[in-house]
Amino acid sequence: MKPLLVPDNRGKDFKVTPEIVKRIVDKAADLKKQEKRIRIKQFTANLRKNESIKLSTKTVREILIANDMIDVRSRKKRPKFYQSLCQRIPNSLLSIDGSEFTVWLGDSAFKFNVELSVDVNTFAHTAYSIAESETAREIINVLEAHRKKWGVPIGILSDSGSANLSEDVRSYIKEHGMEPVPVGPGNPKGNGTDEGAFSQIKQAIGDIRLDMSSQETLARSILDALISLYIHMRNRLCLHNARCTPAEHMARPVTEKQRSLERQKLKAHNQCRAIDEDTQLKLDRLNWVIKYHEIVVTPEALKRAQHTIKVYNLKVIGQAEAAFVKSIERKSERKTLPYFFGILRNIQQEHDDEALKNYCRERYNHQIMQKLERQENSRPDTATVDDVLKMLIQAVRANGRIVKDLAVRKAREWTHDLMRAYNYIGSLKKKFSDALGNLTDLSMEQKQQSWELIEQFLD
Repeated sequence: MKPLLVPDNRGKDFKVTPEIVKRIVDKAADLKKQEKRIRIKQFTANLRKNESIKLSTKTVREILIANDMIDVRSRKKRPKFYQSLCQRIPNSLLSIDGSEFTVWLGDSAFKFNVELSVDVNTFAHTAYSIAESETAREIINVLEAHRKKWGVPIGILSDSGSANLSEDVRSYIKEHGMEPVPVGPGNPKGNGTDEGAFSQIKQAIGDIRLDMSSQETLARSILDALISLYIHMRNRLCLHNARCTPAEHMARPVTEKQRSLERQKLKAHNQCRAIDEDTQLKLDRLNWVIKYHEIVVTPEALKRAQHTIKVYNLKVIGQAEAAFVKSIERKSERKTLPYFFGILRNIQQEHDDEALKNYCRERYNHQIMQKLERQENSRPDTATVDDVLKMLIQAVRANGRIVKDLAVRKAREWTHDLMRAYNYIGSLKKKFSDALGNLTDLSMEQKQQSWELIEQFLD
């Protein structure tokens, strides 16, 4: 089979020139004078329609950032740090919530609110109550039924509904020594235990429709609903969408070749999970912060923190430590792990924004583009060895990646032009060697880098 080669036409359809950048910046400046907000998608569409400037939204946004027309805001997805509400013992945290169910008797619909309590650790459905609406009395009935059968839970997890926040419910919870735990943002558990339970109930029961035309049809409808429920729950013994039970799947024969391939996959996976030196330094810094400041942290929160800290820069972690120390000196109650990660996230966002802004400036800043264009136009038609070396000097001394890549690309093009004029490449190579040796304003390391690039060009 021959591989399908897809041509790369990026930058060939519409080239970004200093004149194009100037027109885009002028349009943005006009909007600012009118005190109008620049909306990137709408602004790009107007450029395409009115100015015949066919650029992507990403490119237009980078051009505006490079010329200080809009604020930079980088978006890099990182794992959030949270302290999980998952429990390790039964009857520790009880989730309670309500959901609406509809029962059809013939053509008449009757709506009820089902209040359900589910243990977060075991997913056991402990008590329920059926009423016309969600009230404080129904919540207390469910909690009382759970308490009589399973004992008093440690905490009650609920949303911010009026019934859950009523005075009667709060008095009942306080009277029996339970801890109210409100559902908040930044936690994947939330009140999803009850929501997941209601989702499974509705998926298993389906529409509740009873035919009331006669006693026989009513009995048949009830039997049909019960058997449908039993079949649905019985079929759930198979995992996911498997076509057989786990026992049948385990009995299937496996060849030695398949086992060898899976063994190689596991070895590769374990090698990828090995902690490198940079990651170990980050973990050491995190452990030092926790130990030095005596931060109380659960094993689950520590595991999440170790997973989250890996995606942050080591330099940013050091700056976050300094800011954290200053903050807890003012208020000691800020000495928590979520507060430290909040500072770390904000500082990392500032660094990402600044890096994106520098990248856009190096690539699309109007003044820099004009300077590079003047340098290119001032070059003679036939490049010389000295021209190539001057461009290589800019490459080895440049700090920005964009400028460095552009200089290397130009030096490569000029070297290839020179190679066409020589029948023997060795003589051209000697000219480069002599000219590079005569340069006195370059260090030995910079000369070595330049010579390696020249050898690459000649090869």
